[in-house]
Amino acid sequence: MAKIVWIVGGGLCLLLASAVATAWAEEGKELFQGKCSSCHSIGAGPGVGPDLKGVTARRSAEWLVRIITEPNKLTAEKDPTQTALVKQFGMEMPNLGVNREDAQRIVAFLGGVAAPAAAGAPEGAAGAGSGAETPTAAPPPAPVVPTPALLTKGRALFTGAARFAKGGAPCVSCHRLRYPGIEGGTLAADLTDIYTNMGDAGVRGVLQSLSFPVMKRVYADRPLAEGEAEPLIALFKDASARHAQASNSYPFIGLGFFVLFIVAAIVIRRRIR
Repeated sequence: MAKIVWIVGGGLCLLLASAVATAWAEEGKELFQGKCSSCHSIGAGPGVGPDLKGVTARRSAEWLVRIITEPNKLTAEKDPTQTALVKQFGMEMPNLGVNREDAQRIVAFLGGVAAPAAAGAPEGAAGAGSGAETPTAAPPPAPVVPTPALLTKGRALFTGAARFAKGGAPCVSCHRLRYPGIEGGTLAADLTDIYTNMGDAGVRGVLQSLSFPVMKRVYADRPLAEGEAEPLIALFKDASARHAQASNSYPFIGLGFFVLFIVAAIVIRRRIR
């Protein structure tokens, strides 16, 4: 009789644990979509941050909880993985104020949908039984091609010459952009090379997700309206291209000055003789 009780009790515990894990994964899915999906994909490639497919197989659960809850501390500790990610993506993941329990829910969701299937397992077997479905990744938008019209609108939105539809502050209030006719503030990052560092998808993700604490405070109730991201992306793309071109010309300018100096020295020496 005691053995039966133990078996039944053990079975109930397993069912309860499974139900809790499923509930956590479902809650984690909602948290992921609300806080993470604008910067991270699951199987659609990197964006603002890395693709998280299979991340629970590559990193421990505790490390994942820490990167979600205290990325700044990992950076300060010179964690090698965090250091490599910051170098690769050009920035530290912002601290979004996610508590430890919610971070564990997100990790539970990632563990259900992101782990690669075992060898020989049928496609789609990874994460089966977790109760959470893998989000279907929408095809990424086509890269923005800077046109005179887009650049004019992007410059106007950046400087405040044209207002954002929902009343957000112009970018120039906080950011510098080395671009003809634009100066800018110094409160936040210089955006001249943001397109070089992040690419089209990365910049779009930042504009849509409001990833950084200051951006969240400024634009929390005033996100960009449809059609406002593309002109800014075009502006950043053109600014990055101009800056790269100018940087590449610096050595030749220096060489030109050096040649002129040598020629002038020769001419002066001959006249002295």
